[in-house]
Formats: sequence, structure tokens, C-alpha cells
Amino acid sequence: MLPPVESLLMASAPLQALISGRSYRHGFAPQDVLRPYVTWSVPGGFAENALERADADVYRLQVDCWADSDQSIENVASATRAAIEKAANLTAYIADERNPDTGRYRIGMVFDFILPR
Repeated sequence: MLPPVESLLMASAPLQALISGRSYRHGFAPQDVLRPYVTWSVPGGFAENALERADADVYRLQVDCWADSDQSIENVASATRAAIEKAANLTAYIADERNPDTGRYRIGMVFDFILPR
């Protein structure tokens, strides 16, 4: 069972006002997708062990926000964080950059979901 990432993103009216449903799993978006958009993946996780039995699973989520302007990327990242923090904890910022070839801005974040079994 994966964390409910897509449903959290789609349920956020402020985020959807910005990305219009453009969120993509597996960390990749279509080549000519309109911006801004969000990509996400679950690159890892582990069982949270308590004594002899695992009673929860921890899923690590990487989310990357993409936009064409500095102001837009700030807005998308802020709305994305607010949407996901309803169910997960932000654990790291991993990117705040601009691609020199495409000119796209990117902010990357990592969240941990702890889901009971």
C-alpha cells in the first residue's frame, strides 16, 4: 500500500488552481507538459518495528515542483507542502535550482509517511 499522495495533491484547491491536475508519479512528466507541475515518487521505506512485530510502515516520498518563474515555483512548492503535510512530515529540502538548459525552476522536498498496518 502506497501513501495517498495523489489524493492529497488532487484534494488541495490551492495547489490545483496552480497545476490543474498536472501531477505525475514515478518522478517523470511527459516531455512537453505545461508548467507548473509536480512529479513524485516513493524511492524507499521500511517497516517500523515494535518489539517482535512491525505495526507500521514508513514510506519516503520525493516531490519535485517545476515552474517557469521564480515566483511560480515558490507558490507551487508552498501549496504542495501544505497539501502533503496533512498526512506526512517534511524531512528535507533537496533542491532549489534552475536548469541551465531548459530554464525551468525546481524545488524538491522529501516527506515521510508513517502508515499503520
